[in-house]
Amino acid sequence: MQSAGSSSSATTAASSVATGQTVETDLTARDSGSSGSGSGAFAFDSDMSKYPPSMTSSVRAHVYEGGLRYHAFRDGQYAFPNDEIEQSRDDMKHTMTLMVTRGEYFYAPVGEKLEAGGNVLDLGTGTGIWAIELGDKYPQAHITGLDLSPIQPNFVPENVHFFVDDFEEEWVDPENKYDFIHIRHTAHSVKDRKLLLQRALRHLKPGGFFEIGDLYFRPQCDDETMTPETPYALRDFMNFIDAGLGVLGSDLRGIFSATEEMKEAGFENVETIQHKIPIGLWPRDKRLRLAGLFLRTAMMDGLRGISRRPLLALGWTQLQIEMFLVDVRKAIMDAKFHTYLTYYVVYGRKPLG
Repeated sequence: MQSAGSSSSATTAASSVATGQTVETDLTARDSGSSGSGSGAFAFDSDMSKYPPSMTSSVRAHVYEGGLRYHAFRDGQYAFPNDEIEQSRDDMKHTMTLMVTRGEYFYAPVGEKLEAGGNVLDLGTGTGIWAIELGDKYPQAHITGLDLSPIQPNFVPENVHFFVDDFEEEWVDPENKYDFIHIRHTAHSVKDRKLLLQRALRHLKPGGFFEIGDLYFRPQCDDETMTPETPYALRDFMNFIDAGLGVLGSDLRGIFSATEEMKEAGFENVETIQHKIPIGLWPRDKRLRLAGLFLRTAMMDGLRGISRRPLLALGWTQLQIEMFLVDVRKAIMDAKFHTYLTYYVVYGRKPLG
């Protein structure tokens, strides 16, 4: 291990999507009697004595707003906190994602490349949990994680390295370096997805793969317990967050456009997979019920952090935000709404020629 940085119904329906992949769903509700409501990249190490004090202090510094902690490096580039609550949410989303994908860390066909010692780049690595577990799973692979915050654990596999950097700036790595570039639960904060895809294409080896995964933050319902006419504060919340992030320069629902954007960028064999993740405990399927618990908990725990900067950007006061969140919490916990979010994964290959 190496030092790296500080802290940390009753049936399954399968339907085709536009690219020919399948959508796995099993979201039948339980009986009503059931219970359940680029430039300046900085590699970091725990032995900070080897680095200039000005560099270590700027990278490790934090900004505090309204009782929430944010990264100071490129402050404002990412609209959400990096405190302990957010790190816990990051790990919850990781576990939830593995549940709905049945343990798949990726869908791109890169397993053989990783077993042969391939190079992997994880953008917006967060706590680093995906990169670390992938490093254990593929000890021959070389895995690099990038994030604006040095919040990864102190000890990681020898083949995993973390860097503090903004991946929306020019990349310092040589072109044609990576076999696999991965980004997950971060698409909503990317301010220029087309430029990101162009960079990924340049830095992938010919035949290498890029994969992006994120939730589509628009609550949906298949059984009319929630209709477009139904008052539903969580839907309103996500619409407001989408508008606020638009003011700040990103797109909450950007993952919905990823398939076409990857094709336009020049990727080939682009495939899309969708998984429905319930909000709460209403499905019959035990696996999805547990995934729904993780999603609901991650939402509840993150409401203050998710809402602050986007809603302030819309001109809300902190009091207005807190009053609105009362209704949002009630909607999230209300088991009569059989709602879900769709998790999208899109991957494609850099042409060989």
